[in-house]
Amino acid sequence: MMSNQTVKEKDHWDPCTRKLISVVVFWKKLFGTSKKDKAEPLESKFLPEKKQEVDTLFASKFTHMGGKFLYSENSKSTDEYFNLILEENHWRSENLLCFNEQLRQRFGVESPSSTSNPKDYKALLIGCEYLIANKGTILICNHQIKDLKLHQLPDLIIVFSDLNNFVNDVSEGMSKLKNKYIDKVPSNITTLNVKNAKDENDFLSYGNSAKNLYLVLQEH
Repeated sequence: MMSNQTVKEKDHWDPCTRKLISVVVFWKKLFGTSKKDKAEPLESKFLPEKKQEVDTLFASKFTHMGGKFLYSENSKSTDEYFNLILEENHWRSENLLCFNEQLRQRFGVESPSSTSNPKDYKALLIGCEYLIANKGTILICNHQIKDLKLHQLPDLIIVFSDLNNFVNDVSEGMSKLKNKYIDKVPSNITTLNVKNAKDENDFLSYGNSAKNLYLVLQEH
């Protein structure tokens, strides 16, 4: 049981400590740590390999490449994590670029809805289309970044998503994208890769450009 002292101290934890705790909570929710798992008998090598869940696969790939993953249980937690990101990087809202009106209003970002100099900003706030599990990458299009190329965007991007956006691979993501926008298929479709990722041969990201990524995944 957590001591009274620990309970009081948690309000003073630094952003890094809180971020670590959020990741631990997320991984426990997805992977589980039950005794039942430890008690399961060894599987025969002759049986087909058990397929990894799409959400855990994405989380594993994304964090392994260096992505910063923040799991949020509700909108209140998401707002808290957003403020912690600003605190961690010593930013103010005017340092952020955001094309999405809903996100601008929610987080009090006053940047213009369009700009000719995106690199003037410290970070970009966007939503996303899908989270690609087998690559640990994020599928976006003109609805998130307009007609800008990845190399034109700020080096750090904060992405907001929910649990409904996981897909197995790019092919599934593209298929869902076409069904989502039946009247007009989006343009400027690409994937966001975590900076310094080992595999930079994804043809959808040709020409560049991995980014430093925060992903805030909200459950509800």
